[in-house]
Amino acid sequence: MSADAVVVGAGIAGLTVACELAGRGLRVTVLEEARIGAGASGRNTGTLLHQDEPIVAELLALSVRRYEELEADGHVVGLRRLPQLFFAGDESQLPVLDRRTAALAGRGVRHDRLGPEDLRRVPPHLKGAGALAVDEAWTVAAEQATAAFAEEARSLGAEIRCGERVHRLEPGGVVTGGGEVAAGAVVLATGPWLADLVPGLPVQAGRGWLMRTERLPFELPWIVEEASWPDQVVLGRAGRPRPLAELAAEAPDAPLAEAFLLCPAEAGEALLGASMALSVRDGTEGADVPSRLARRALRHAPGLGSVGVSRAWSGLRPTAPDGLPVVGALPGREGVYVHGGHASLGMQAAPATAAWLAGLICGDRPPPQLAALAPERFDPKEER
Repeated sequence: MSADAVVVGAGIAGLTVACELAGRGLRVTVLEEARIGAGASGRNTGTLLHQDEPIVAELLALSVRRYEELEADGHVVGLRRLPQLFFAGDESQLPVLDRRTAALAGRGVRHDRLGPEDLRRVPPHLKGAGALAVDEAWTVAAEQATAAFAEEARSLGAEIRCGERVHRLEPGGVVTGGGEVAAGAVVLATGPWLADLVPGLPVQAGRGWLMRTERLPFELPWIVEEASWPDQVVLGRAGRPRPLAELAAEAPDAPLAEAFLLCPAEAGEALLGASMALSVRDGTEGADVPSRLARRALRHAPGLGSVGVSRAWSGLRPTAPDGLPVVGALPGREGVYVHGGHASLGMQAAPATAAWLAGLICGDRPPPQLAALAPERFDPKEER
């Protein structure tokens, strides 16, 4: 069989670019080994939050607009605009609060600075050194939003084939268990498995954990995030292979990042997290993370002690060495493109980067921001 474009992977990265390509009139086939949203795309908080990096803020605005368009077309995305409470758990985190305050002020985003007494007055009655109440924050229902892009892609003529693993790339297409699929363009969107098809591509896995609570005993009026969550460049450590000597010296799932995050969910429940650890991908990792996250939550919000936890789970976040997405043409492979490495930014960045990549594939002049995300920004010699 043949298509104008083959997209490998049916997570948020693959389905957003499939939508964009099909919307431009291309015959698109999506090949997925498991099921739609089987990885981290269907198992994350779905938060769309401001960060310090200017490019992340731009991607956020574009992606929110794309979710709004999907909802206007009748798809179920679960998009909600909620204020964010970005709080400093102790005085050591106050400089992060100051930096975020300056970044928001520079973008004209409405925000208010709160003190420790203000935190104690409102749910979840936090113990902390101060906070920012940010007006512009959103959430989506991650699994529903990923499925919505699949529905939109199908409505535009794309074919989505689950249970079909791509074994290798060939000039002009891919080879699967069912045979060859010819295509003018191949988009690799396989998350932490990108290097399986392109050895040497610097995208590794970080393992993130979340928990889901039962109904909270109060109404949670905002998305709560502790200022301990690092910038993307720090998270990029998960995008580098771990030296054997380091593995020998410590546990492979030592936390790279942890923060108290509490995000409202359906029926008064909440998603609680969050963590990111260096991962060796297929090993058993992080058995102690739920208890670590529970202790962190109770340190900042002791009133949550009686709240039930209905489940805990982990997912692999595809991460590049600088923590930013990898989007663009693959050097030395004509007609092959990458859309991945979104790390913790998948839901809030992939809809935007997909539009940029689809334009590049279709011959549009790429936006200048795309150069900062291109695969060739990594020098292989520096990765050794």
